[in-house]
Amino acid sequence: MDWYNNYRLVKNDGGYTVVINLNPNSTEFSKELVTNFKENILELDDQIRKLVEEKFSDVKVNSIKLMIGTVMIASVPFMMHTKVQAADGTSTIPTSQSGSITTLNGIGIVTASKLNVRSGSASTYSIIFTLWQGNKVTVIGKSGDWYQIKSSDGRIGWVSSLYLKVDISEQTSVQLNDISKIDAAGVVTASKLNVRSGPASTYSIILALWQGSKVNIIGKSGDWYQIKLSYGKIGWVNSAYLQVAVRQEKINIVISTAKSLLGTPYVWGGESLQEGGFDCSGFVYYTFKKAGYDLNRISSDQAKQGTEVSKENLQPGDLVFFSFEGNGVVNHVGIYIGNGQMIHSPKTGDVVKITDINTSYWQSCFVIAKRII
Repeated sequence: MDWYNNYRLVKNDGGYTVVINLNPNSTEFSKELVTNFKENILELDDQIRKLVEEKFSDVKVNSIKLMIGTVMIASVPFMMHTKVQAADGTSTIPTSQSGSITTLNGIGIVTASKLNVRSGSASTYSIIFTLWQGNKVTVIGKSGDWYQIKSSDGRIGWVSSLYLKVDISEQTSVQLNDISKIDAAGVVTASKLNVRSGPASTYSIILALWQGSKVNIIGKSGDWYQIKLSYGKIGWVNSAYLQVAVRQEKINIVISTAKSLLGTPYVWGGESLQEGGFDCSGFVYYTFKKAGYDLNRISSDQAKQGTEVSKENLQPGDLVFFSFEGNGVVNHVGIYIGNGQMIHSPKTGDVVKITDINTSYWQSCFVIAKRII
């Protein structure tokens, strides 16, 4: 099996770069590369030179880039017997954490003559600073054989437990299932926000969100929110970079928007003030849009969204659906506002108004209720 997956030639200012995507699972070379990478020094193997000389002897190759997947781990000018320096900054090969992170409260003393502090709990993470023998640190967490520490100047990182003498005065296991449930909406405030596989910065990044992105918040653990995206993906983000609107605030937006439109004329097909008014589903579509929800446009389709609730358990903000023909086919919708009342845009010649849904007429027309928020 080949020691590389593929390679390609890329034009640069002074010649060409050969980009080699290594196969980390099938060769001793790649395994050796990753092992040596932990020490930040990689030997340019004879196999690489042989590949370049055999495949690209007719062009001027002046540099080589080594990749594992989408991560560049090394870049070097192409010269015989040259050492490859690990790529600066972005060269880490992060290892996802799993299971639980244990929070600790203790003091640690460095026993090694020199101890690298890394950005995550594995030797493949980048070195962020260095400690020396005798240095004291606060131990705040543990994952596997690695301690999370806080230095005297406030910097946080990870060190191997082999080189730290620790006196733990208190420890509490924080399991991933220790998550408080939340029903809220959030908006990203950072220019770019990493979504991680767990509630700590040591977990792997699974995707990124951009400023203004809207998410559903479904849980919280410490300073981290568990979020669910519109297409179902679940991950964790730092709560410092998410503006949160709790469920009640969203309901208040819907109801206050709806009430602000009282007296607005019914317009068939209307869904905005610019059109002069609203039909029943256009009215619901408009008010929920103001709260950040993108509902279907037609009442029968809106009835397919959300969670069904019984009439006895209606809460303000729920949608109530009716059939004017009394045959169960939905053709009208209103927003329940409490006390047996809904606000809706009824019919041609009428206006947005509040109506009692407990009258015999509306009870006979009632089909279903749905909770969107």
